[in-house]
Amino acid sequence: MSLTVVRGDFTELGERWAELCRNSEAMPFSTPQFGEAWWSVFGDTGGSELQLIGLENGTGELVGLAPLKRCGTHWSFAGDHEVSDYLGPVARTGQESTLVSAVLHQLDEAGAKTAEFRGLEPGSDWAEAFSVATQRGWNVEVADEAVCPTIGIEGSWDNYLASLRSRDRREVRRKLRPLRQLHGAVTFEAVESPSEVASRMPQFMEMMAESRGDKADFLTDEMRTFFERLSASLSEVGWLRLYVMSVSGEAAAMVLCFVARNQLLLYNSGYAPKFRDLSAGLASKVLCIRDAVERGMTSVNFLRGDEPYKYELGGKDAVVKLLRLNRDIS
Repeated sequence: MSLTVVRGDFTELGERWAELCRNSEAMPFSTPQFGEAWWSVFGDTGGSELQLIGLENGTGELVGLAPLKRCGTHWSFAGDHEVSDYLGPVARTGQESTLVSAVLHQLDEAGAKTAEFRGLEPGSDWAEAFSVATQRGWNVEVADEAVCPTIGIEGSWDNYLASLRSRDRREVRRKLRPLRQLHGAVTFEAVESPSEVASRMPQFMEMMAESRGDKADFLTDEMRTFFERLSASLSEVGWLRLYVMSVSGEAAAMVLCFVARNQLLLYNSGYAPKFRDLSAGLASKVLCIRDAVERGMTSVNFLRGDEPYKYELGGKDAVVKLLRLNRDIS
């Protein structure tokens, strides 16, 4: 079946793009909901231009889409690795190389000199697909960019605990013991409805800012707006889950997660400092893992960063790749 390259904006391509993401089991970072939330706050500045390059089959269905940002002669994926743990295109199986050809053709037509494509998902074929750029006169460099520690959780909670190193298993149990000693005063709930997520987000962001100084610096007014828009749009389509751990009815910790491919992705978190003695921050993450196990999910992804607690909870590194293209103009 012949394919046609199409271009447009979020309004023109968003609905079909969202359907493509559902059909191809894309990560939330590749959805139009994530892309539009980011672009509306951070993207349309400094002369940057959004370029959505899609592949359409004969029935009008999108089978591939690459969200790109152009800034002069430099191109990148639309998004920011500071908030998008993975970046990049989305395509139906077998259409990756065709979409890459369309992207490279666009770079050639626009006179691009450099491109930096961050956030290529571990295990994906995108880095290999872009290797054909050498045939168009590009120098191609692939490097390790970051790690996203991930744990497999298939089976029971006891199976998960048994998979940990003995000292880590003891530590997990130690973190949960004070909660059990409160004799039912601790509750843990998953908030998913758009209205309830929206009502909880201000408190969640305050917890983020209170729990660590770097998170307080991170939460600028623009970043708060981004979190509000992102949580609203992703909760509308069932990609988001906000966990709340409470003690005697008072919120002690919250964890903002995404849900995709039967996997729980821990995106960000915060806790109230008054509950520090309960290790509320780490305990809430342990409870997220237990909930994911009980729901029959297959894995928990801690996303970017090599913080020690991720490995203490069983995380194994999955490597995110970075792709650089440049012209040899010497």
